Amino acid sequence: MLDAMTYHVVALTLAQVRQGGLEFQRQLSPLVREEQALKVYSASPFDLEARRKLKERFGGDVVYFFNDAARAACLRLGIEVNYSAEVSESELPKRRAVVVGMPE
Repeated sequence: MLDAMTYHVVALTLAQVRQGGLEFQRQLSPLVREEQALKVYSASPFDLEARRKLKERFGGDVVYFFNDAARAACLRLGIEVNYSAEVSESELPKRRAVVVGMPE
């Protein structure tokens, strides 16, 4: 059942991004060839309304959604990521971008 999938939310401020908060992208990207289920999403950069709503809901300037495979990879690699919430697949932004993973 696809809708039962849980996504783990990471909300970063612009200061955290400047301080290396996006390092997870560089570390996870090489794994995508072997682990095709690995996905990290963000709201589409062109959907300003969705980005505003995510900022209000989760408190970050940039909000990422890690699927279980991405979360497990972070744990396995010792990548420190602070998850602030969990959401279902139906709660993901309708217009979203794949930050790490194979394009859909």
